[in-house]
Amino acid sequence: MKYVRASEWAVLAGALGILATLWQQWFSYAVTLEMFPPRELTITVTGWHGLGWLMVTMLIITAVIGISLFLTFAIGAGDAATLPFGATLGAVAIPTSIALLLVLLSRPGLGVDLPASEVGLEPSGWIGAASTVLLTAGSLVSIRSERTDGRSRAYSPPPPRPAPPGEGPGTAAA
Repeated sequence: MKYVRASEWAVLAGALGILATLWQQWFSYAVTLEMFPPRELTITVTGWHGLGWLMVTMLIITAVIGISLFLTFAIGAGDAATLPFGATLGAVAIPTSIALLLVLLSRPGLGVDLPASEVGLEPSGWIGAASTVLLTAGSLVSIRSERTDGRSRAYSPPPPRPAPPGEGPGTAAA
């Protein structure tokens, strides 16, 4: 665990935040029933059902790669193991974050073609978006590793090559 930096902790927090909020209510729609006295009925939809299968798949893939990145750092694996996860996460997290923010701002019609102005965004939706942005930022910082300590960065220069025969110190060139 001594190889885990703040950026990897941010990736883990973002990944767990994404997975935890998918079961929570992301979208809501309130209807006033015409009865006496009038009552309001609120319909809520979880992230699993309101985001669509493509967005949910992108979020799960991003979270799984993020957890894998954290685990490779936690076990102290070398750069050969951490860099593929970091580079892949950097490439996957950016489009996932942009797509999620576009979905949240467009507020889907919840499968019944409701106007976007009538669909509300619940706090879990904002937390899921913040978790995705946190994971993305952590992954980008994690890729930029400037550590020079640790066993994965240990470097010992090769031994010096021997001088060719007859050209050592004290011999004159003709």
